[in-house]
Amino acid sequence: MLARVAAEFYWLGRHVERIEHTARLLRFQLTRLADCPVDDLNVGWQAVYRILGQAPVGATASGEEAEAIVIPDAYTLAGELVEERSNPDSLLSCWELGRENGQRVRAQLPLPVWTCLNQGYLWIRESDFSAAWSKAPDALVNDAIDRLRLLAGVVQDVMPRDDTWRFLELGRFTERVQHQAALLASWAELNSEERASGLSWAELLRVCGAYEIYCRRHSTDVEKKEAVRLLTQDPEIPRSLRFSVQRIEELLAGIDPVGARYPLAPPHRMALRLTATVEVEPAGLSAESAAGDYFRSVEDDARTLHHLTMAAYVTHTPAEGLAT
Repeated sequence: MLARVAAEFYWLGRHVERIEHTARLLRFQLTRLADCPVDDLNVGWQAVYRILGQAPVGATASGEEAEAIVIPDAYTLAGELVEERSNPDSLLSCWELGRENGQRVRAQLPLPVWTCLNQGYLWIRESDFSAAWSKAPDALVNDAIDRLRLLAGVVQDVMPRDDTWRFLELGRFTERVQHQAALLASWAELNSEERASGLSWAELLRVCGAYEIYCRRHSTDVEKKEAVRLLTQDPEIPRSLRFSVQRIEELLAGIDPVGARYPLAPPHRMALRLTATVEVEPAGLSAESAAGDYFRSVEDDARTLHHLTMAAYVTHTPAEGLAT
């Protein structure tokens, strides 16, 4: 397949996954507005923006003035991540970029997938954020997540398991590893700074859609060590690091079977390194500071994997010239 086509499908997967990541973080924060102390809300906004790699948001208020300005501040901060085109992580920005990727490979994209992607973009573009906010602060975000689930279902139902699908899925899971590592690192760092009374490990499990699974396997009393192990090493949790890196290995083997054999191609080698990193729990991970460093290293490796994938399959140059 053409390298430019592979790149479009890869980035389509990344942009769709980024929409869901931002939406999950927003849903976590917006569902707490009604009954969460102001100081905890401030730490929550700090966490959301730090996880997205953006400039931390200063404390909005405290004490007697808090109740007067926390809701307007929440509206502004949420709007920045929903409808601000200049923000690379906003729902509108990512959906627009994903739609552009789909447009450029429209001939290779099944009609139901394109229809679902295009309708999602038109919906977010025409959405009235202020009206949705007056209905319920998290209403629009929940609708966005439902539309993403519909898109994922259509992709799984109608796309053939060829290289177009593999690059789409490779983009999704590469993005997921990078963002999940940033999420876990930021959560551990904020807890180590003793500023995160409102950032419980149970809330982290809810953000990742794994709270009910944890309760069935363990108890409703969430322990940090078990929560981190579940989101790092469990091969059955869709948003665990191990689940994602195993999917990356399988997808790379399908795209480049020769590169999966010794000597491994650079993307395969880095994927194998990531798998080894998340399969074995390092010593001292129970300490928040050590956990933060560990997950930052996983995030760096995921970013390196992205660059190696681009170099191997998109921006590569032939080793030899064409035969004359």
